[in-house]
Amino acid sequence: MTKIKMAAALTALLFAPTAALAETLSLADSLNLASGNSPQVKRAEAAKDEASWKKVEAYSQFLPRVTVGGTHLLDNKFMVEQIDFGGGPTSIELIQPYTIWSARAEWLVFDGLANYDRYSSMSYGATAAEKEADWAKFQITEETKAKFYKALAAVELEKVANQNVKTLEDHLDRAKAFRKSGAGTNFDVLRVEVQLNEAQSEKLNSEDNTILARQNLLMSLGVDDRGQSLTGLLPVPDAQKVASLNKPAKIDRLDYQAMTDREIAAHKAWLAAYKHWVPKFSVFGQADYYNNISKGLTDQDFNNAYSVGVNMTWNVFDGFASSAQAAQADARQVQARESVRQAKLKDTYDFDFWKRRYLYSAALYKAKTVDVQKAQESVRLATESFKAGTRTSSEVLDAELDLFRARAGLVNAQVSAAEAMISLELSLGKEL
Repeated sequence: MTKIKMAAALTALLFAPTAALAETLSLADSLNLASGNSPQVKRAEAAKDEASWKKVEAYSQFLPRVTVGGTHLLDNKFMVEQIDFGGGPTSIELIQPYTIWSARAEWLVFDGLANYDRYSSMSYGATAAEKEADWAKFQITEETKAKFYKALAAVELEKVANQNVKTLEDHLDRAKAFRKSGAGTNFDVLRVEVQLNEAQSEKLNSEDNTILARQNLLMSLGVDDRGQSLTGLLPVPDAQKVASLNKPAKIDRLDYQAMTDREIAAHKAWLAAYKHWVPKFSVFGQADYYNNISKGLTDQDFNNAYSVGVNMTWNVFDGFASSAQAAQADARQVQARESVRQAKLKDTYDFDFWKRRYLYSAALYKAKTVDVQKAQESVRLATESFKAGTRTSSEVLDAELDLFRARAGLVNAQVSAAEAMISLELSLGKEL
């Protein structure tokens, strides 16, 4: 008996409807996917790693450079020197090792402190990249919420459109029956048919909006469309949550902090590039292990030599390449400074605009809630009056259409308020 039950359960699982096996996607699921799978977040994390390694690269300027190399001649014809000892010229081959191993260490001692400026520039760049990565996570979280609410609202509006079409189809059947019995006219049928055609077009549009909104959400999450259905509720607007909110004296968003760090990094890079005219001093040491007697790699005829000294290089003229690099760094500094100024100028407008938009959407939602209640009561009264013979089918239809419009307006007010709240949080750089 147990085996029969197991076989039946397995059969039911294998032949279960596709809809039953479809995945569901909640807001929490979407946020988890966004934080771990979003291309935007991964790109920001990779940029942070790149900036961190650039900082390591800049720090390498303070450490000595050590190189090891070797040369072994497989064949040779050395240069010769002609020397006359009085009995005629004699050719003597110039001494050159057949095999040589060398190790050289060089340490930059002074370059006008350009190495400190370069390291400082990369440090500020790495800090900016970290803040940009954190801002990208916050931004993708807010954008995911907005796209999820839009997709959820599209599903609700599709339900309203479907119900509208079904109601009109019922009214059309009733109008045709009344016309056939003589209780209705051809005008009533034509009127419902026009409304039904418009509702069917709206239904197709709402279905397309649902598909596109879900695909837009899934694309931002970096996952494939497997027919996931959305679960959850649209947030209810609360005007009191925002009405007393005042704009901070200083908005300390992570992206603004990153821009400021980028400006300082550009300034430090300009200082480093501007010091190309300063001579550079370094100390070095070199050790050689060579064989200029025999050609064998394993021969014992090796000698050693070493040298220690101070090196100075001064870039007197390089075709203005260094001057051009300094000018480029100066231009990047100006760009970074103006980006910060532009972002701060936008602060006041964004905060005031989205605060007012949220308060309007909250008031609209409250009004639409009352409209839905009144429309429901209107439908009830019209239906009862129609049954009593004091109202017509057209009046019932008008009341039902008003109800559908009120429900659609309620959903649109909710999603508008959600978008305004998300945009307000983005303008402040924090969740409310």
